[in-house]
Amino acid sequence: MAALKILNVSRGVLLACMLLIMAGCSAIDQGNDISRAEHTIRVALAQMPSTTDPRFATDAISHRIQAFVHRGLVKMDEHFFAVPDAAESWQHPNPLLWIFHLRHDLYFHDGSRVTAEDVAATLQSVMNAALGSPLRAGFAAIESIEVVADDQLKIVLNRADASFLNRLTVGILSKNDSQQRHQSRGLMGCGPYQVSAWEDQMLRLHPVHGDRPDLLWMMVKDPVTRSLKMVRGEIDFMQNDIPPHLIPYLEKNRDLQIRDRPSTTFSYIGMNLQDERLKDRRVRQALALGLDRNLLKRALLGDKPILAETVLIPTHWAGIEVLHPPFDTARAEALLDEAGFPRQKNGMRFSMIYRTSTNPTRLQMVTAIADMWGKIGIDVQIQSMEWGGFYARIRRGDFEVYSLDWVAVSDPDIYRWILHSTMWPPSGSNRGRYANAAVDGWLDAAAASDDVMERKQLYRKVQQQMVNDWVYIPLWYAPVIAVSGPRLREAIVPTADGSFLPLMQAKLK
Repeated sequence: MAALKILNVSRGVLLACMLLIMAGCSAIDQGNDISRAEHTIRVALAQMPSTTDPRFATDAISHRIQAFVHRGLVKMDEHFFAVPDAAESWQHPNPLLWIFHLRHDLYFHDGSRVTAEDVAATLQSVMNAALGSPLRAGFAAIESIEVVADDQLKIVLNRADASFLNRLTVGILSKNDSQQRHQSRGLMGCGPYQVSAWEDQMLRLHPVHGDRPDLLWMMVKDPVTRSLKMVRGEIDFMQNDIPPHLIPYLEKNRDLQIRDRPSTTFSYIGMNLQDERLKDRRVRQALALGLDRNLLKRALLGDKPILAETVLIPTHWAGIEVLHPPFDTARAEALLDEAGFPRQKNGMRFSMIYRTSTNPTRLQMVTAIADMWGKIGIDVQIQSMEWGGFYARIRRGDFEVYSLDWVAVSDPDIYRWILHSTMWPPSGSNRGRYANAAVDGWLDAAAASDDVMERKQLYRKVQQQMVNDWVYIPLWYAPVIAVSGPRLREAIVPTADGSFLPLMQAKLK
């Protein structure tokens, strides 16, 4: 508690000094002619997307930007059900057969019409092992793809896959582009916007049709700088990556409009279950019990998040209500003793490396967590690095402990992706290398069933076992916070999945 109070005071003093210095400097980062264009909405990002190739997008920013450039056969509605996008309709006459009928009015950015051959080539490229798409495992159920006509596609599966339709949100590429290897910046799509310029810290999207404004995405890593740019009118919109201690500063400016809502983004602590210490369930449980989540979210996040217990929100059709054991350091210490890790002469039981990014909010959170775990005898060594390097290590399972988010979770098959024993990296995202034969069986049965009630019961078992085994330490469902500037006619109302698509309806004054 004392450590968090000191952290808050120091942060406040530092913030005040930075705001005074930066506000008084008229020459700081005044923008350029492109960003001042009257018909451009300027959006600040903490980090740029890594790719616009839909076959290789795994980070949240890339997914959110690609939604403007690409379209899949289907898209998800606000209730997380699949609805037509490039597909006009489909039939599912038996568990192993899908027949899709394509729209006739959808074109790539070069003017060529989107056909069934393009869809087939895109899916085949994702399935191509030599290409190395991280999405490949999600399409392993495809046995064959047949182009019946320009506007009709038949997909035969080798096993029933109840979540198959949801995976067809992957962006469609032209047949020629699908034959190319990973092209992070050069591929065209069939979405409402196309990339017109991309530099290291700037990405411009231009509308393909209509008189919508351009969207200019600019990387502004520092949250204080982003906030100052909002106040000075140098950017028009920012969403998330906003430390809660900056919200009061932004709220004081009457020209800005702030909207927030609970999200489907699950924040968690991941652990390597192959580690000699962390493979013991009692150690993982002790780490969870030694964490005061309520204090963390109050002190560091303005008490906005809702505490989470499992990945899916409880109101999801496959979600469950789980009772998380309360903060209990005495029980945590007893579990560590039972696991054979008594306190040593220096008062510590063992040391552990906690990987995180250089994001200031993340660093503050990890520092507070390290302080809490230190009280139960865990010496935490924090290793922070730039996002790209950090995420690459986590993806390949190179960690002891880390914290991240599962962003905009809507499909219950997320549990297969993060829990099934066949999904260890690089095949999937079971990064902690969890293995449980019963869980594998439940996940396989849920994927094969078309009965919603049966799937719900199977996913209930999966989630309860995940909680019992302490595979992850749940933190909270992060809120979506959107800040709109005075150039926008109306405030942008965020979506639960944190999408940027509401910007498509935005108008400039």
